[in-house]
Amino acid sequence: MTAVRLTLPQPYRDLDHTADVGVEVTGASAEETLARLVLAQSTLLTGGELVAPGPDARVAVASQGGLAALSVELLRELLFRFATGRVLPGACEVVRLDASAAEVVVALGPYDPVRHAEGLDLKAVTRHGARFDRVDGGWRAQVIFDI
Repeated sequence: MTAVRLTLPQPYRDLDHTADVGVEVTGASAEETLARLVLAQSTLLTGGELVAPGPDARVAVASQGGLAALSVELLRELLFRFATGRVLPGACEVVRLDASAAEVVVALGPYDPVRHAEGLDLKAVTRHGARFDRVDGGWRAQVIFDI
């Protein structure tokens, strides 16, 4: 695996979902795709405004449910850190990703209530509709958030 560190902004597609919001991302590798999911969540929380990357933090999660479940667990952990510490990723590097565990290094920057006022109030990351699949020589993932 070659490490790739992505920074905001990153492309994603809004998914039409009643009473919730969803995103879909693509990448050349599973690692790139996971990093884009992380940054898509940050983009939703900030209303598209950039995050000033701060100190790096290592975040590891485990799950027996495959890549979709791992991505949900990672996004839940990062949403918890946002809710409790008002920090969110401005950059993400996936350092480990396999069928049962993921580890990322994220540059956590502060949430600014003035600059990020247009952001969504994400309540939860759901397993419903979560996907993480190999497609056409690359990868595609999607996640639905409760708002």
